[in-house]
Amino acid sequence: MLKIRTWIALLLLGSITVVYGMVIPREALHPAHQPITMSPADVGLDYENVVLTPADQALQLEAWWMPAAPDQAVATLVFSHGGGSNRHSQFFKALDFYREMVARGVSVLSLDLRNHGASDYDGRGLGFGTTEKHDLRAAIDWARQRAAAQPVFAMGISMGGATVIQAASDGLPVDGLILLDPLLDTASTFTRGAWTATGLPPVLFQPAAWAAIAAYGLPGAGEQALDKARHLQLPTLLLQDPGDPVCVISHARDAAAANPNIRLWVAPPVAADNPELAWRKRWGSHVIAFALYPEETLAQIMAFISAS
Repeated sequence: MLKIRTWIALLLLGSITVVYGMVIPREALHPAHQPITMSPADVGLDYENVVLTPADQALQLEAWWMPAAPDQAVATLVFSHGGGSNRHSQFFKALDFYREMVARGVSVLSLDLRNHGASDYDGRGLGFGTTEKHDLRAAIDWARQRAAAQPVFAMGISMGGATVIQAASDGLPVDGLILLDPLLDTASTFTRGAWTATGLPPVLFQPAAWAAIAAYGLPGAGEQALDKARHLQLPTLLLQDPGDPVCVISHARDAAAANPNIRLWVAPPVAADNPELAWRKRWGSHVIAFALYPEETLAQIMAFISAS
């Protein structure tokens, strides 16, 4: 009887591994499309539609340019959203964030990365920053030309954070980097992403995650954002939620401990009964810092911009 139960357990584990290794990664790399349904005008911002073209492919990328008043402008921020989202990310409350930054004299260029929002699809799906870095570079180059007299900063949340790191590792002409709950460890994100989809323990999906990284050409050991963050040469502000269930704080602490160019700010913890968590389900407090602690988050960002 024990042997039968053992075989059943192994068969179940094997089935989970196969399903995750074959199906869930494809779903994760091609998330449901989130169309653009809002604009900066919804929060009272003047803006300009911008079209960008990355260097690696003939793609059309859509973006918004939201300038600060000329007599108040102190910097430009190029913003990169997370995977499966778009430039008005409700998870992050992006439009409110842009309004607050512009009010503080920071012009914002926010783009839809390839395979997101109104931008073109490349046929591959998410690259965990390795393909999206070309999109960010196109946006940085545009911002440099448009606001040549101002310092430029690259900011990314979740997979957008990985995009910033990958781009910076190739040499990015910016004055500093801002990362919020960045996706640093590819395998960990896959296993925890599987948990958000299934509710099953992340450890069950570890072997399949490694297999998926190899099968889909995703950044693994040595090439993932965590490894490259340890060697960033630019001033970097890393904003991290302590209870983020997907992009966990241990990876952020690892990066900051290894690189003196990274300044880590840990956001206040979020109470389990906070109503903001209810609609986020298993994603919990991922990229929630600005939504719950806007003044503290903005103060950290503005102090970093002023000091860089």
